[in-house]
Amino acid sequence: MDFTTFKMGVIAATGLDKDALHMYVGISVYLLCLVLLRPIFKKQGIRSFIALIIVTSVALLGEYLDNRHIIVPKGVFALGSEDIKASIHDLINTCLLSYLLYALTMWTKIFQPTNAATRMLKQRS
Repeated sequence: MDFTTFKMGVIAATGLDKDALHMYVGISVYLLCLVLLRPIFKKQGIRSFIALIIVTSVALLGEYLDNRHIIVPKGVFALGSEDIKASIHDLINTCLLSYLLYALTMWTKIFQPTNAATRMLKQRS
């Protein structure tokens, strides 16, 4: 089965736009990697960075598979400006939310635990 045929089948089955599917794939791969890498890498920062590398690799692989019909017979330099624009657009759609979650995790305290709970009532001794 050709990748383009598979992708069109997924678009037809889900009823989603191609851009939405790129976003769903990117964030799904990122979150799945965070869960699967948890037993291997204990530090959140390393785990998040590796998940980001995997998301970017999956996005690049998808763009290669999309343009394989041009790249294999003629080479990378045969890609036209429209093909390159579409690939960049797809890469941004696939990776943007993952990069945003990574940035929020690393450089803000949004996903950090708050202070430990304190007792509301003191126990009598």
